[in-house]
Amino acid sequence: MANLLLVDDSEDVKNMVTALLSKEHQVTWAATLAEARRTLNEKKRFDLVLLDVDLPDGNGVDFLGSGLQEGTAVILLTAYDSVNTRVRGFTFGAEDFIAKPFDPVEFQVRVSSRLKHLSRRETKTVTSSHIRAGLLELDLEKQRAFDLRPSAGGGQKKELDLTPVEFRLLLLFLRENGSIVPRETILNQVWGDQIHVSPRVVDHHVCAVRRKIADTGTKIESVYGVGYKLEAA
Repeated sequence: MANLLLVDDSEDVKNMVTALLSKEHQVTWAATLAEARRTLNEKKRFDLVLLDVDLPDGNGVDFLGSGLQEGTAVILLTAYDSVNTRVRGFTFGAEDFIAKPFDPVEFQVRVSSRLKHLSRRETKTVTSSHIRAGLLELDLEKQRAFDLRPSAGGGQKKELDLTPVEFRLLLLFLRENGSIVPRETILNQVWGDQIHVSPRVVDHHVCAVRRKIADTGTKIESVYGVGYKLEAA
């Protein structure tokens, strides 16, 4: 059972979320940012925060950037599904966005999927400065990537010839552990503040990474209209 914090001033949303999630999870409700701060100060950790963007005493995105502990998993709920809101949200570390009004079934599935992803991410093998997924290994300290398949001569693992951008892309996909990575997240985490980078540039670099990891059996799949996800061999 996960501990969830819902920050939303609508009682209708509160009743719907409670009805959908309370059978499997503990749901705590805060109607304002001030109440959310008090709740977060009283409780050490929530597994996931469902945070409305437009609240009576402030903006949820601003609160995400300054009022939450680093590493807190957040899904933003918003009736204003603009690119600017999404970019700012992902910049401050949002896991996902759900636009209002939301379909109850889709909402439940997306929250459950995100909780499973967070659980996998916490248990994923990370040793010293290395991260692995299937037949891929990244050396974070040296910024190098390796194909772990046994070579024909039984020698050492093979290094993949990645550019710095391609390395950051692959690292992002591996850390997301099979979850969908929206294009906004890719732009923010790979190119930083250079949000003017076009989707075609993103697609070009993803295609290059695909070619270089193809022999490992690991695939980067396109998710139409959203982004990409990695399927490890």
